[in-house]
Amino acid sequence: MRFFPESFNPRDPVVWGLDLVALDTPDGIARFMIGTDGVFTDSLGRPWYGSQLLTLSGMESAINGVAPAGKVGMAFLQDPDGPNVIESLKEYGAAYLDGRPIDFFVQPLAGPHEFSAPRLAPRQWARRTMRTMGKTLTGPLQREIWVGFEAYSEKRRTARRIAMNTEGHAELIGESNPSLEFLPTSEFKGTVWND
Repeated sequence: MRFFPESFNPRDPVVWGLDLVALDTPDGIARFMIGTDGVFTDSLGRPWYGSQLLTLSGMESAINGVAPAGKVGMAFLQDPDGPNVIESLKEYGAAYLDGRPIDFFVQPLAGPHEFSAPRLAPRQWARRTMRTMGKTLTGPLQREIWVGFEAYSEKRRTARRIAMNTEGHAELIGESNPSLEFLPTSEFKGTVWND
């Protein structure tokens, strides 16, 4: 199964891709283009608003006790004479985005000419669940607002542990399997053979 359609070869000499993210809010879908300035209209006529001030963290997994998470954020300078953006967002409350999906897309482009007339629709490569909204304040005017989302493996840390012994393996596969009776343990001691 191919991720890209047959008409697009990701190994062509000139290939572009745009990182796109869509937040499903109670007020509708908000579409953004990560790390690129401008407005991109996809082949389905949907606008994606971009800025170099938009950032996307790496996608973490539940490994070594790390709580799996990620965030998408936007840095900006607060206009001292304008309305307070962060206070405006606080009015929505913590439950505004909690439990709603955030979708990640890649927009394949065969070259710069397709930025204004794309042939293909964006391809979704991931869906996560939004959990939090937050802010970071740096100095008197620099601000960042962000949305935190869970990773695909969030439920992994709550999984019930199954010991890999004969009883645990039987619980896992649904039948008895005596082969694990001979599994080496930490008390395993080798035997020296004398002929």
